[in-house]
Amino acid sequence: MAIDQTASTVAGLYKQAQSKIPATISLPSHWLKSYEEFVTKNATSVGQIESTLRSLTYLIPGRFHEAELASETLHTSTLLLSLYHTSILRRHFPSPSPPSPQTRYTAFYAAGSRLHSSSAIILQTIQYTELLCEMFFKRRGGEKARWRLVVVLELIKAICRSIMFWVTGRRMVIEGLGTGERPNIPEQQQSQNAEDQQQQQQKESAGDEEITVKEERNKEWNMPRTGMKLPVLPTQDGESITDFLSKRVICADDIKVASQLVRKITSYQGQLAEMMWIARPLIYALAMQKLQ
Repeated sequence: MAIDQTASTVAGLYKQAQSKIPATISLPSHWLKSYEEFVTKNATSVGQIESTLRSLTYLIPGRFHEAELASETLHTSTLLLSLYHTSILRRHFPSPSPPSPQTRYTAFYAAGSRLHSSSAIILQTIQYTELLCEMFFKRRGGEKARWRLVVVLELIKAICRSIMFWVTGRRMVIEGLGTGERPNIPEQQQSQNAEDQQQQQQKESAGDEEITVKEERNKEWNMPRTGMKLPVLPTQDGESITDFLSKRVICADDIKVASQLVRKITSYQGQLAEMMWIARPLIYALAMQKLQ
């Protein structure tokens, strides 16, 4: 009788645990969504916290034992966190300016190939953390352990670059995640609008005559035959003519397909040169390891 009760109790506990497993597994994704919402709603505060953490890296060295390792740990964590925050904000807010050709190119292959995206993420992560790993291994195992780690990291980086080289159709390796610069934040836009309103009030208080002269000078000119409007040319107290024209010129790279921004390497000599460039850091690391 006691055995039957124990068996039924164990079976009930097993069913309860089995019913709670899916909810437990879904917790990390729920936490990530909540954190993303927090970052998007408090983007300005998050940026200020990142700046404060970067400033702390200049104050920590020399304060206590192994302070350099703690400072580099904080610096590396801040870089990775800033990269993650930028990727979140890029999904929720528009870009402040048209993306650069490099950003368009890397974003195109990052979105089109999971293998390319994973390789770029691993490569970027290693570049941010390799110095911290070197410091840690040097403290624990000396120069030999450090250079062993360097060889392993350079091997992984060479593999990632080789994957990116072949996924892009034998094009020159362009590193990057395609995130570009951090977009504008609504709070910043509101503060900018407030500054614009203050400037407008100052202009109104300067006098009606001066405002009338500026309005006449800044008035667009309508062409009589076609009816098209010509924009106002910059004046001496405004932007330069070069900046004015550069904002309105469309370059060849602006209308090219993202995949065609970098030409394919068709010759065997060019492909061999690119592979040698990819393997160059690994060869240097192996040579330095031999000299230890």
